[in-house]
Amino acid sequence: MTRWLSMTLFLWAAGCTYGPEPLRSTGDDLRPSLVRAPALDVTRLATTDDCADCHADVASHWMHSAHAYASFDNPWYRASIDQFREHRGKSESRFCAGCHDPLLLMSGDIDREVSADNDLAYAGITCLVCHSVESTRPDGNASFTLTDAPVLLPDPANREEIEAHRARLTLEPLRTAALCGSCHRSFSGPAIGNENHLPGIDDLGDWASSGFAGAVLNQLSTVEHANCQGCHMEAEVASDAEMAGSDDGEIRSHRWAASHTAMTAQLPDPRQAEQAADALRGAVLVDIGAVRVGKRRYLLPAEARVRAGERLVFDVLLENRRTGHRFPGGVRDMHDAWVEVEVRDATGRLLASSGPGPDGNDEVFLMRATLLDAAADPEVLHQVHRFSAPAFDRTLSAHEAQAVRYSMTLARSLNLPLQIEARLLHRKHSLRFQALACEASQTGRGAAFAAGAEQRGKVALDPCVEQPLVEIGAASVWIGSDAQGHEPRGGAARPEVERLLTQGLALLRAKQEHIHVAKPSIERAIRTARNAMNPELEAKALVLRARLSAMQGRPRDADAFLRRAETLVGPQPVFDRVRGDAFARVWRWEAAAVAYQRVADAAPLDWRAWRNLARAYGSQSDDQNALFAADAGLRLAPRDESLLRSRALALESLGRPEAAEARARWLAHRSPDGQPQLLAACEREHLRCRRDRQPIPHYTLAPPTKAIHATANPI
Repeated sequence: MTRWLSMTLFLWAAGCTYGPEPLRSTGDDLRPSLVRAPALDVTRLATTDDCADCHADVASHWMHSAHAYASFDNPWYRASIDQFREHRGKSESRFCAGCHDPLLLMSGDIDREVSADNDLAYAGITCLVCHSVESTRPDGNASFTLTDAPVLLPDPANREEIEAHRARLTLEPLRTAALCGSCHRSFSGPAIGNENHLPGIDDLGDWASSGFAGAVLNQLSTVEHANCQGCHMEAEVASDAEMAGSDDGEIRSHRWAASHTAMTAQLPDPRQAEQAADALRGAVLVDIGAVRVGKRRYLLPAEARVRAGERLVFDVLLENRRTGHRFPGGVRDMHDAWVEVEVRDATGRLLASSGPGPDGNDEVFLMRATLLDAAADPEVLHQVHRFSAPAFDRTLSAHEAQAVRYSMTLARSLNLPLQIEARLLHRKHSLRFQALACEASQTGRGAAFAAGAEQRGKVALDPCVEQPLVEIGAASVWIGSDAQGHEPRGGAARPEVERLLTQGLALLRAKQEHIHVAKPSIERAIRTARNAMNPELEAKALVLRARLSAMQGRPRDADAFLRRAETLVGPQPVFDRVRGDAFARVWRWEAAAVAYQRVADAAPLDWRAWRNLARAYGSQSDDQNALFAADAGLRLAPRDESLLRSRALALESLGRPEAAEARARWLAHRSPDGQPQLLAACEREHLRCRRDRQPIPHYTLAPPTKAIHATANPI
């Protein structure tokens, strides 16, 4: 780990606390937002023109960013928060305002009707909001503290004034993931009127437990360390008007490119839309894996023998190789990211497909988190006040892979070979949510905010405009006679061993009784890598083989595979992680704790490592060490149910007086008691719920007479 990254992570962890949030230092209470601030000049915080005088490039980036359009001039956000305020109240909407409307929050205007003539409703997240954060906490929900220190506007010819200006505006949190994580982590609960505590966005936690943050994974990984700024603030060439350029003439982009394609498509700066699309393209690798024809199974599609009239089954593989958190990230219940599949014959005739996009089509695999309302129906419009329990999360965590299964019955007459194509497409908002925002924008209130945006020199964003589609990844393979004469494309064009590794990784997510199907792919990957004399890939395959043995309750076999891997690449923390998992699965907690302790020592800022360690110590009644591990983890993830449970049980066993408070905090953050009943009801009533509960969901391809394709062209 580089010294720079170590310091970045240290700043992220420094000062972390858990427990009830204190009031603001002034005595004002901004909860349920967790912002802390002294009495501030909100008008000064809202001012950006004087920043633009010296930082023309940065100001231009910002004014076309999601941060600049975070408040009520964003019609998608306005539709959502207006509904929340109607059902739950204005003061409860501080929950949203801490991150979206910090100036409305600190001025007190969020507690009243927010009208289109309020200048602060167009301010968004301004320069001085981020550049005045003097400390952060890992809670989320705007868990940052602002300083009221004055900002000197320097004389460009006075070096001392420039250095004072720079020192004030580059406070310690600025270049850390903690700054971003204070808002890109959230939770809801009784403070906003919901019955249960529910975790929400957690890009911070997902990143912290990824290889990009130096966490110890359960697979060999060679990714370079990077934080939020490293990925979302890429370097750009600075113009002569930009005074913050580095010695090499570059400036860090303040566009914060992500997935906001519906917004960026309407902004006048074309680079904004380009960066948003570029951030999506290639974020997830797409491939086509094992094929089954009748009762015959083939590990690679090109090897398949196809006969007319038989049943064809194949897997589409998705691997999150590039995104440092889950994909899609952010508000995971709002994205549209889905797999489109087509099967054609040798003449190009369409035989079957997965049909249209996700709205109203249950035969499409959708990468989205699902939450249930009190009636056990999926809440698809992000109405936070209706959330009762989480259901399923089909987004993909960093470094993990997912298999999606498709089947069809082949016709009695075939023109071989057959071509199978799969694409992963992304649209920012579901069509149903877009319709909600569109309808709200066409009211008098919507028209007033559109006019207000134009009067203030901003774009009047129109949520009714057709959203762009972005192709994230694709793959194409041929099967049957003469398939060898056609080259695979996309993710299927990779070397054989890499494809087998992705397939093995994805199949390890199968049900316990089905994980053995991963064995042939992994063992062939081991042989292929060995024959190619590639020790790194062979070790990677051996780690997957060890994981398979661990999941089957065979820790001795797992250890043997790990020792083979160790002879190839030397000692690696991943081996301890997999050993710990293997011992924990068969309740050998003492051995698991030894392995997990080494993992935590190697990655002390990986909260999942501390969670595993606390459970291992607690399970062998080593309460003091369990408490230490739980406390370490809670400094990083203060509302994790498992860590809170370990802490509470350890304190009770130790007879400590704070045990009752710790138990109450654990119970307040555990999964809702009614979740199993809601899930069961959802599965009875909704096909998508029944399918999403399966680790490897299975979809039936429809013939072309029933297949309708998305009308928009992917970009």
